[in-house]
Amino acid sequence: MIMTLIILGAYVAGIALGALAPALADQTSAATQPALMLLVFLVGIGTALDPSAWARLRSAGPRAIAVPVAVILGTLGGAALVAPLLPGMSLPDVLAVASGFGWYSLSAVMIAEARGEVMGALALMANISREVITLVFAGLMVRAFGPMAPVASAGATAMDVSLGIITIHGGREAGLVALASGFAVSLATPVFVGFFLSL
Repeated sequence: MIMTLIILGAYVAGIALGALAPALADQTSAATQPALMLLVFLVGIGTALDPSAWARLRSAGPRAIAVPVAVILGTLGGAALVAPLLPGMSLPDVLAVASGFGWYSLSAVMIAEARGEVMGALALMANISREVITLVFAGLMVRAFGPMAPVASAGATAMDVSLGIITIHGGREAGLVALASGFAVSLATPVFVGFFLSL
């Protein structure tokens, strides 16, 4: 939760600085692409250096595959259903925002680079909202829909920020599935965001 507040604070500070010094816009635009490449590169290194990453997928059993597939299909299906209600946004753009799967730091940068700052801000807020909703309503989700509900709601954040609250309300098995699902969905995020941005 602290990291979410830091990200939001940085975003608000960026808005303030942009309003006070519009000349910085050209410089920040030039820096966005290298920053994105560095972020993806560091994520790749982190994945390679994590010896337990693939073990997590195996330890969660069949649900390690079923849950992230359901998360991805459910997210994209839901986004496609609401897309006609969002005037001014194309279906590929709606699906690109949804494909952040809660990983706001990566998806917002990718989308801002391809579609501009307004779309990047929308991706940031949409994906932060996914994380916050999970943190606040995880207990209610478990009672209403079962222990996998907050895992699905958390998306990519199930393996880190949302893991604690998922384990508290859903139990140890839900925690294992959350680790595996979050890892798999995180791997899928740049692929799906990039694909929909290319359409």
